[in-house]
This record gives sequence, structure tokens and C-alpha cells, in this order.
Amino acid sequence: MPHRLGLRTVLFAIIPGVLLVAACEKDKLKGPEAEVRKSDIKLNLPPIPAFDLPPTNPDGSRSVKEMRVKGRKLLETEITVKGIVTWAYHCPTAVREPGMDDKTVMKMIEEDPTKCERPKFYIGDAGDTPAEKSMWVVDVPRPFNKLEIDRLPKEELKNPPPDKCDAKKVGTCPVYKVGDQVEVTGTWKLSSPHSERNSDGLLVYKKMKNVTQGWESPPPGELPPGATPPAGAKPSPEDLVKKPG
Repeated sequence: MPHRLGLRTVLFAIIPGVLLVAACEKDKLKGPEAEVRKSDIKLNLPPIPAFDLPPTNPDGSRSVKEMRVKGRKLLETEITVKGIVTWAYHCPTAVREPGMDDKTVMKMIEEDPTKCERPKFYIGDAGDTPAEKSMWVVDVPRPFNKLEIDRLPKEELKNPPPDKCDAKKVGTCPVYKVGDQVEVTGTWKLSSPHSERNSDGLLVYKKMKNVTQGWESPPPGELPPGATPPAGAKPSPEDLVKKPG
């Protein structure tokens, strides 16, 4: 009997210690309590603003914002986009090195025209639209460079391909600068024939109207006001009508 009482006494003495050790181990596994606790306070948040796109203009032209959202559906189609020029590529500025004056820069470009990228500009719905939210307009016609003027056949110089223009003929080369309001027509693509690429889409230039400067691309085959047709060119039907009897 005394033996049994001694065993119980020992067990009762050991069990609390075991439970205490187990509790400590459990606390270690549990880790510290989170400092941030859930709150029952309800916040009165403002309603989510509507992101409705402006409708397509009555004349069928698009906005830059509309094209950024719906552009995928319009790939490989011809569109007209209205906007403000937010940036324009200028080769002398892009290639100029520290200490170069204007004469040195122009001489460098004349000797190696490949230093220049093709003309391009960005347009946005507002003048302060950042570049990342503006639309690229690429493959803009450029004037013949000095080497081309010296080496190309005269016939090609008189009748430039769509991606070039004759700077000597007033009104034939696109006119634009930052801040101008423009209406640009072209093909909406992911890459251009001259290897410009943009996963958000870009507009391959076809023609343009500069509302600010009052300039517009001449219709195909039509010379700008004041220009004379090349020697040997046939008169247009309109010229024949206007010709005095």
C-alpha cells in the first residue's frame, strides 16, 4: 500500500512538468501573434469611377484612348485618329554629341544618313499626354537626303515613292511639331514595313491633316498649290476643263 501511494505521488509530481513542457513547445510552434489585427470598422469608400470610352466621332475618326483599349479589334485596318502631337523625332537633336555645332551635325548626317531614324511622332488626346500613353505614328515620309539626290534617277526624284517626299516642292512633305492638332490616317498594326514595333499598336502613316498649321497631304497624283508638273507629264482632266479655250 505505501508503495502505491509513493508511485501516485511521483506521477502527480511529473505530470504538471510534462504538461508545462508541452505547452512551451506548442507556443514555440505557434510563433508570434500578428501585429495587425482585423478591425470591425467599416470604411465608406467612394464609388468606383466609370471608365466608359467616348464614342467614335461622327466622322468615323478615333481617339487615342479608344485605340489603346479597343485597338486589338482594329488591327490591319485603315483608321483616322485625331490628337495632339506630344513628341516628334528630330535627327539632329538625336545624333548631336557634346560640343557639336549645327554645321558639324548637318555635315555628319549628310555624309552618313543612316545615323538618322525614320521620321515618327507621337499623338495623344491632350498636349500633356505622357509618351507611354501616346500613339506612335511611324513611317512618316521623309525628304530625299543628299546622297539620294546625287545618285538616284531624276525620274524617281520627281515622283517620290510613298515613304519619301521632295523638300523642294512646297507642301509635299508632312508638316508637324509638338503641340499641333492633327488628324492622321493610316493602317493600325503591331509592326511597320520599316521594322518599327509596338505591342500596344502603332499607326503606319498614309496621310495627315494638320489643323493647327492648315496643312493637308496632297491627294494622290495631285501637286500642291504653286507646284509645276514635271516635263512631259500629261494634263489632268481638271486641267483640261480649266484650260482656256
